Amino acid sequence: MIAIALPQTDRTIAKAWVRHGGALAALLALAVALFHSAIAAAIRVWWVSPTYSHCFLIVPIVLWLVWEKRATLAATAPSLFAPALLLTPVFGLVWWLGQISAINEVQQYALVLMLQTLIVALLGLNIVRTIWFPILYLIFLVPTGEYLIGPMQRFAAHFVDISLTLLNITHYTQGTLFDLTNGRFEIAEACAGLRFLIATVTLAVLFSYLMFRKPIKVALFLLASVAVPLIGNGLRCVGIIVLAHFTNNEYGAGADHIVYGWGFNVAILLVLGVVGSHFRDDLRETSTVRPLAPVPPARLGAVAALAALLVSVGPAIAFWHDNRVPPSDLSILADPLRPDGWQQFPASDSWRPRFVGFDAEARGASINGADGIPVDLYLAYYARPRPGHSMTAHVDRFWDPEVWNLSETHTVTVPFAGMPVRFQEWIISSPVEKRTVWTSYWVDGRFTTSLLKVKLWQSAAALRGHDGQAALVLSTQMERSPDDARRRLSNALAGLSQLPDRLNEANRPSPGGR
Repeated sequence: MIAIALPQTDRTIAKAWVRHGGALAALLALAVALFHSAIAAAIRVWWVSPTYSHCFLIVPIVLWLVWEKRATLAATAPSLFAPALLLTPVFGLVWWLGQISAINEVQQYALVLMLQTLIVALLGLNIVRTIWFPILYLIFLVPTGEYLIGPMQRFAAHFVDISLTLLNITHYTQGTLFDLTNGRFEIAEACAGLRFLIATVTLAVLFSYLMFRKPIKVALFLLASVAVPLIGNGLRCVGIIVLAHFTNNEYGAGADHIVYGWGFNVAILLVLGVVGSHFRDDLRETSTVRPLAPVPPARLGAVAALAALLVSVGPAIAFWHDNRVPPSDLSILADPLRPDGWQQFPASDSWRPRFVGFDAEARGASINGADGIPVDLYLAYYARPRPGHSMTAHVDRFWDPEVWNLSETHTVTVPFAGMPVRFQEWIISSPVEKRTVWTSYWVDGRFTTSLLKVKLWQSAAALRGHDGQAALVLSTQMERSPDDARRRLSNALAGLSQLPDRLNEANRPSPGGR
């Protein structure tokens, strides 16, 4: 056995690292235990969705980046920065608001920011100045960006439409569908390019840190990492459609478009990296670290105990809220969709919304005898949003996307129960029929088509114990003009004037609740 004698200063720094590292590890373990549901939801997305599978590499990359700084860290004693803990309960409150709003990204961002705050508080500014980038890079652990799929689909569709026109290829465009003389093509969600965009941005941020030091170069490269994937994906879609068109679908169709697409994306990444490397900066760093005396163990223990208390604020508020709200009486929503003076019929088999986790659901169809065309009505009510029970979850749909294609969308404002209410109008089509669909969300006595307003309103309503929310959907066949369908839907709404009062009644906690 060989004994190595370390200088007194090195031994003191090593002991300080053991104390601070142990305290930080204990706090991180506490955070994992308290917020395990948010962590499990993130890992589930990494595993299921190929778009976010790169997130498994973030922690190894961060550890490698920290390891690269090991010489500087070994010569620097960790310290404390207690003021950072002031942000911890704020992030806990944001996590709770994300939980009651059923927004996984908000919960996960709040958790990552909280973990970063703990690192800053327990290691001090001296250490943070050395490993600032690995700490910030942890933000890419959050799987986010699905809200970009729709805009990216539309961008790709416009790009393809303009390109086919410039190439003088006869085609008919309907939303994201393209009818050519020898086939039909669709810019599906998987073809929007989100996977490529997110992977490119994640790599570009790391590449910029490793290659550049001048802010203008960093900004230009990050801008290119967004613009190039968008344009590249549009070119990829055009190329695949043109290839399939001129080869009579022999190439470019089926699995070919996946292989060709990935090859094209990899080539773009390589070009982006090669071009960027030609402008790399001199990366020699002259870091000056101000030596600090090790923190007394008693002070470290006090700060760690305070941090543990503040980390628990969010889960404590969530526990209090979940156990103080009495259950609602949902019997008043047993059959709320019967327009006055209309005949009742079974709901249509060809169209129906797909909502999950609701606490009450109503569905039916009505005919007022004017033209004999029924109006289908649907209501999904959620007494208290929670994981797996949210009307704005990404799995909720106003129609089955496997059957229906979106042609147009507008907003309409119509009188409903004595007040103007805005509905989102969707015109959808299938191989056998065309439909007009009106949708609106109800939160604490108000209707809106804005998902952002839904999240803000339900967060405020939850503080008053009024957690109830509902999705109202009406649909009818569009056999002639859109105005005929709109008139039919407006008449059906006029017969549902009691529905808002019923929703308000259901949103009141039962007097005999716990």
